[in-house]
Amino acid sequence: MQKQMIVIQIFPSSLYKPQYGLAKQEHAYAGAFAGVFVSLCLHPIDTVKTVIQSGHTEQRSIQYIGRSIISERGLSGLYRGITSNIASSAPISAIYTFSYESVKGALLPLVAKEYHSLAHCVAGGCASVATSFVFTPSERIKQQMQVGSHYHSCWNALLGIVRKGGFLSLYNGWGAVLCRNVPHSIIKFYTYESLKNVMVASQQRHAQPTTISTLFCGGLAGSTAALFTTPFDVVKTRLQTQIPGSVNRYNGVYNTFRDIAQREGFKGLYRGLTPRLAMYMTQGALFFASYESFKKLFSLEATQLES
Repeated sequence: MQKQMIVIQIFPSSLYKPQYGLAKQEHAYAGAFAGVFVSLCLHPIDTVKTVIQSGHTEQRSIQYIGRSIISERGLSGLYRGITSNIASSAPISAIYTFSYESVKGALLPLVAKEYHSLAHCVAGGCASVATSFVFTPSERIKQQMQVGSHYHSCWNALLGIVRKGGFLSLYNGWGAVLCRNVPHSIIKFYTYESLKNVMVASQQRHAQPTTISTLFCGGLAGSTAALFTTPFDVVKTRLQTQIPGSVNRYNGVYNTFRDIAQREGFKGLYRGLTPRLAMYMTQGALFFASYESFKKLFSLEATQLES
């Protein structure tokens, strides 16, 4: 017991990890529960953001878009696509956290302490690649539901997309998903882990960050990542909201990016920035706080102290 206390004093809990390697299945459970919780809370903001970015309206006011959606579709209009979102958020978040913890656990023993941030970045990027195979089709269905009313349910949207464009059309915008999600995860996890280490160092009485500090670190990490990746989010939205089987105006990440930049300028690439910042600041805060809470609930901190 005395030796254990000496180790903890020498190595802060944010850097000490008794067991490295593949993450536990409880990491996946914690991520799944956290992902569902966040999706339920933030889907209306995501709907407003998607409508703004799709280019189907010249209005960019959050209040105007929100009111117009409610007037045309009712309050439930803000929750169109929620079925796809919830059904996919659990496996996506489970894969995301499990992949992140596994890659991070494999890399940390191989790098010096000053390069731990590099391990966090690589792990975050790998997690985004792993989830993209599930995230892309679910996002395609969700955004088709959010911007139009030609589909009555997510299942109807799935069948319609496959029938009109084939199975591979579910992966329209996959390149844009990677261009957005990989740097987003790298920035988010780097910022979160760095801020958390600073918080732990400043809170000498606490072995782990408090809930308030976790909310702060997660919120700042989410909004920072959103700020730098919004142009690719706009590109992804344009590609994925095109009606399957129709003549597509946008084709490919580069061509879509160039088209938006030429026609709409810098502002066009940052359409929906305000709701996206609000959403990802809240998403980052809620996700990391709930993820840390579920990890404690599953007693993961007892065997794997680094989050």
